[in-house]
Amino acid sequence: MAFNQTQFFEDLEKLTTKVIDKNKKEDFIFDFLTLLDVSKSTITSLKKNDGRFNVAANPEAGEVANKHRIYFKPVAEAQDLAKALSEVVSSPIINQHKIRMVMVTDFNTVLINDTKYDETLDCDFADLYKNYHFLLPLAGLERAREYSEHPADVQASEKMGRLFDHIRKLNEFNTADDLHALNIFLTRLLFCFYAEDTGIFKADQFYDVIDRTTNIDGSDVDSTLFELFEVLDLPESSPERDAKPTHLSAFPYVNGSLFEYQFAIPEFDARTRRILLECARLSWAEINPDIFGSMFQAVIDPEQRGSLGQHYTSVSNIMKVIQPLFLDGLRAELDTVIALSNENRHKNNKAERLDNLLKRISKIKVFDPACGSGNFLIIAYKELRKLEIDVLKAQRDLLGSKDNLLGLGFDSVVSLDNLYGIEYDDFASQIARLSLWLAEHQMNVLFEQEFGASQPMLPLKDSGHIVYGNSLRIDWQVVCPNNGSDEIYIVGNPPFGGTTNRTDEQSKDMELAFKDLKKFKSLDYVASWFWKGSHYIAHSNAQLALVSTNSIAQGEQVAMLFPYIFDLGIHISFAYQSFPWKNNAKHNAGVHVVIISLSSKTSTQKSIYKLVHSIWHKEKVNNISPYLVKGSNIAIESRRHPLHSASPMIYGNKPVDGGNLLLDPEEYKTLIKEEPSSKKWIKKLLGSAEFLNAKERYCLWLVNITQEELKTLSLVKERVEKVRQMRLASRDKGANKLAEKPHEFRDINNPRNYILIPGVTSERREYVPIGFYGYEVIATNLVNIIPEGSIYDFAILTSFIHNDWMRLVAGRLESRYRYTSTIVYNTFPFPDATGEQKNNIENLAEEILLARASNAGMTLAELYDPDKMPDDLKQAHSNLDDAVDKLYRPQGFANTEERLAHLLARYEQLIEAEQQGKGNEKTKKSK
Repeated sequence: MAFNQTQFFEDLEKLTTKVIDKNKKEDFIFDFLTLLDVSKSTITSLKKNDGRFNVAANPEAGEVANKHRIYFKPVAEAQDLAKALSEVVSSPIINQHKIRMVMVTDFNTVLINDTKYDETLDCDFADLYKNYHFLLPLAGLERAREYSEHPADVQASEKMGRLFDHIRKLNEFNTADDLHALNIFLTRLLFCFYAEDTGIFKADQFYDVIDRTTNIDGSDVDSTLFELFEVLDLPESSPERDAKPTHLSAFPYVNGSLFEYQFAIPEFDARTRRILLECARLSWAEINPDIFGSMFQAVIDPEQRGSLGQHYTSVSNIMKVIQPLFLDGLRAELDTVIALSNENRHKNNKAERLDNLLKRISKIKVFDPACGSGNFLIIAYKELRKLEIDVLKAQRDLLGSKDNLLGLGFDSVVSLDNLYGIEYDDFASQIARLSLWLAEHQMNVLFEQEFGASQPMLPLKDSGHIVYGNSLRIDWQVVCPNNGSDEIYIVGNPPFGGTTNRTDEQSKDMELAFKDLKKFKSLDYVASWFWKGSHYIAHSNAQLALVSTNSIAQGEQVAMLFPYIFDLGIHISFAYQSFPWKNNAKHNAGVHVVIISLSSKTSTQKSIYKLVHSIWHKEKVNNISPYLVKGSNIAIESRRHPLHSASPMIYGNKPVDGGNLLLDPEEYKTLIKEEPSSKKWIKKLLGSAEFLNAKERYCLWLVNITQEELKTLSLVKERVEKVRQMRLASRDKGANKLAEKPHEFRDINNPRNYILIPGVTSERREYVPIGFYGYEVIATNLVNIIPEGSIYDFAILTSFIHNDWMRLVAGRLESRYRYTSTIVYNTFPFPDATGEQKNNIENLAEEILLARASNAGMTLAELYDPDKMPDDLKQAHSNLDDAVDKLYRPQGFANTEERLAHLLARYEQLIEAEQQGKGNEKTKKSK
């Protein structure tokens, strides 16, 4: 049974209250372990101070240490808690028994150290339950580490933006060649800035050339830079270099094609020269090369940038991708080898295993097929280099020598040549190449600090295989050959792009990528990379992990994509559930995303990462469904008719009137004052906003009005005529046809009674608010309605289990849920119920309506706000939830995971039964 976090929170609060109120200190730790589902037999052995179970140093003093879990130490009020914690944490018992957390408390204050991350929680004992998320690793919900960027990165980005704003004011860049020259110029400047702060050039060497040898008005900066760039491409022995002034010839030979071709240099003025010097004065040694993509955004037109869909990806988000994909596994392997005894190295093959790990690292290929300015490749390279350094340190320790055992000729086994990328934008591809060089230098410096020697940075060598082109029209096998056995990891953050904001070129890209599939046009643009990547990794050792908009794992898109991916023999190996996409780029991409990893390799355990109180936790599962929850590979397909026998759901009424048949409160009052006889043709109007927030709105509902009656209502007729003109002027053929009946909405669904469900609802709500209305209220197309819906229908739809289903399969509008009949209501597997059970459910639903009525001063939005929901309404819903859960199975469900697993299994059974029934029907007809 999955661990129930809500129950843990509530029980922990009760436990701490009991300890404080009743002074039940001696039983606290045992009751606490019970909440973590530790077995009764283990707790009994711990109470008896059985040394096989309680490994604490001083059990007679109330200390309890449970292997692999927690060390608990109670102390007197006068004792130094921090000192006591430090003593336990440094005890050999912690490593020996792999204790995860150390808890020290005087029952006024509690200190808890997470030994894995060396992070300490310090809070009042009474508030321990509020920090329950810190304790979740003890229940198997692992936390993932976060990484952050250096603030100097943003400063450099903004400064570079200013520089290029002024350059573009002084210079025209109209042609593709002009823009290419500007791109090259930028990459060369960035290299020079970085080089003089990191030891590639002499300190301030570039700054001094501009400061001391160019005119203050900036008139000769372009010619000076032209000459300097020319020198940087001349070998040390070149006669042309000797002929240059010494302040230029003193610069080293760079090579690597960075300065190979000479392009026109932009003109400068005094202000632009000053900004150039300000940029050079920044502390570039503190700036990550992976931030250069953000600088790119400061130069390119924002609209163009947005259309390309490129998003600067922060280090913390990159680590979410590459850590579980390959870094964690490599680190675990290294830790295992390091833990082997040095004395028995010939028996345990420690030296050989370290050599093999180094060989494995040397062969790993990392491929980003939408690499932008190279962020993923840079961070992956750095992390592999750090891992290499740790392997070499282990080899050095094994030899028992502190000398430099590597020699001056060492060359890293982690080569830039094993990095592959495809990038659609010329400048971004240039930045990617430059950034990889600079990342290599950073790691060479780190290596030299550890071992005293490293390969020189200059002249530059390879810079990875960065291809400039359209990733969806290039054969990935040509860019990064996959022979089936190579260890290849596809990573990245491809362009997102929904169906409404794709360019014609992107639509053509998708046609080419999905040439074997018919239904793909409603997929997000990013799905193309998953589809093409799935074919690339199928039946091979390669794996993939990409960032995507969360909509790819929601609503109708799931059934359009994932069944076909699974048919290739591929499964989801790990996934991050939806989270807000934030970074420190100049124009932050404010979307919600998921991370999905695909593999064809056999795997018995897979991982789902989920946010719990803003902290990432990991859950290990046997299989990950395409909805990124624990479950089978079944995909919910949209349906025109309900899977169950309940009443059909339809949309409300779309006006298509240009606003002329709609009335706000003031217009309503004015119209009935000036034309009183129009009142009989006016009805209240409800869309999602009006329904949830109790807003007043009205409409002219003129169904069945005669022409004679309409003629007597001049103001109404005037509005109707405006509708007719608007519809005739529309380019939409449907609107043209509607012009024949300009007095009517496009839809005229006005049942005697109906249930109303808003089309969009906040992700904060536990329940989608729904309600009953009659023919006197017109529902718009922004809501769904169930004509003649029953109180039983209402009960099932307002239950928590139905809302769990909605959250699983519904599409999203930003982070809000989009409720539709085809994918949410029609697919929902209603429970079976006897007449007696239905009566009970209906009575409980009535209690909800009564609770709402007792809080009549609150809107539905307020009633269902989790921070404001009245207690009687909460209780009424809880009673109904429990009863509806038990319609599915007598014991109900402990949590959402159990509900969804059951619903998915029931859905699968109902679909199979439906298909079997259709098959039998066909057989009967054929006979």
